[in-house]
Amino acid sequence: MANKPDYLLFDRDTQAIFWNMHTRAIQRMLDYDYIIGREKPSVAAIVHPSSDLKYQKFFFGTEEILIPVYRSTKEAAQKHPNADVLINFASFRTAYDVTKEAIDIPTIRTIVITAEGIPERLTRDMNLRAKKAGKWIIGPATVGGIAAGAFRIANTGGTIENIINSKLHRPGSVGLVTRSGGLFNELCNIIARNANGIFEGVAIGGDRFPGSDFLDHLLRMEKNPHLNHFERDEFSQIYLFFDYDGHVGGALDQKLLLEGFALTSKHN
Repeated sequence: MANKPDYLLFDRDTQAIFWNMHTRAIQRMLDYDYIIGREKPSVAAIVHPSSDLKYQKFFFGTEEILIPVYRSTKEAAQKHPNADVLINFASFRTAYDVTKEAIDIPTIRTIVITAEGIPERLTRDMNLRAKKAGKWIIGPATVGGIAAGAFRIANTGGTIENIINSKLHRPGSVGLVTRSGGLFNELCNIIARNANGIFEGVAIGGDRFPGSDFLDHLLRMEKNPHLNHFERDEFSQIYLFFDYDGHVGGALDQKLLLEGFALTSKHN
């Protein structure tokens, strides 16, 4: 596993294992890598259990490259020990099993789950396993996240034009955490117009029990010396009163607000 500070999930050397043959999402990651000038692609391997392919062809700029394809996450992780992120594009029927296997692989630190509708009982079990193992889960039902100028998860940030307009091609100094993927893109754009852009952004996902919540990422990002501001969706200054869709907030909302007050007092 690549050595990173505890507060940092992704950097310019981060590589991922991509579970499922979603060639468009993988190609978008590689296009982003090329735009920001990464020396090596951010996708180290693909896992596709039903495939007989050994390699899949992609473009890295104008150059054709071959990314190895494996039938199991365990084999891919053994062959690529520096890949510490699993991007889980499995369906809701198999996403739990894929994640459970990845949690037990020591070289994998962060697991991104795009599937929505995983049974809540399985989601809670999955999240508990990850916390006990010291792993990070982003999702389920997430669009992903991005470390600006360093690493992009799948389709996060939209088109290359939107990425440039939102200043996601180089690091800013704002930390962003949202639930919604649509709001994520909109807030990136707003922050870019009113500040120097984001340093890192994460969409925790829309399912009821996310593997990591707002507070988890707030506390993590607060340790990052490159961040000067934190933002979250739905106007954080009234977060105690209105939740993500206008509903009255609960215990987590109060906990987040109190933690925010504590951090504000600390920095003042």
